[in-house]
Amino acid sequence: MKFVLGSILLQIIQPLLFLIAAFIWGDWRNWRRYYPTILFIICMDFFSSILMYPHPLWKYEESLLLPNHTLTDYFIALLMYPAVVLIFLANYPKKKMAQIGWILLWIVIFSLTEYISIISGLGTYHNGWNFTWSVLFNCVIFPTLRIHHSRPLWAWLIGIPIGAFILIYFDFSIKMMK
Repeated sequence: MKFVLGSILLQIIQPLLFLIAAFIWGDWRNWRRYYPTILFIICMDFFSSILMYPHPLWKYEESLLLPNHTLTDYFIALLMYPAVVLIFLANYPKKKMAQIGWILLWIVIFSLTEYISIISGLGTYHNGWNFTWSVLFNCVIFPTLRIHHSRPLWAWLIGIPIGAFILIYFDFSIKMMK
């Protein structure tokens, strides 16, 4: 039952909700303004997927619609991330306290969707990663998306040391890479 429920939530309802929300609250007229940041988050996801392939920190398990981690990851990266960026940046508040609240809301949304994935059995943690690390990562990624929108080079300069930290802390070895 957990497997079927997880498949439906992760692969049907969740992406549909993000897409519907993007059509309601996303700034489709100005999608070109957000396009570089959409590519940034997709690129970061693909880079981590390729780099972590032999030493994954998390995996999407087989499900009813998508048979493996790679297809599920690409599906999320290409469908949900653009929707998230369109909503997140298009509605980013001007006042500082509202910005903090907006970022916290997205941290909660992403953490909750991951929690659903984990308890449903569709997502699993490996090699020392856990839910706390995911929440901390969400605390970094959303401010970084906003920074990328206005100062792309700074976002890359933030991402590189974070990537290096993850590689070192979670004991990646160059020898594991293909």
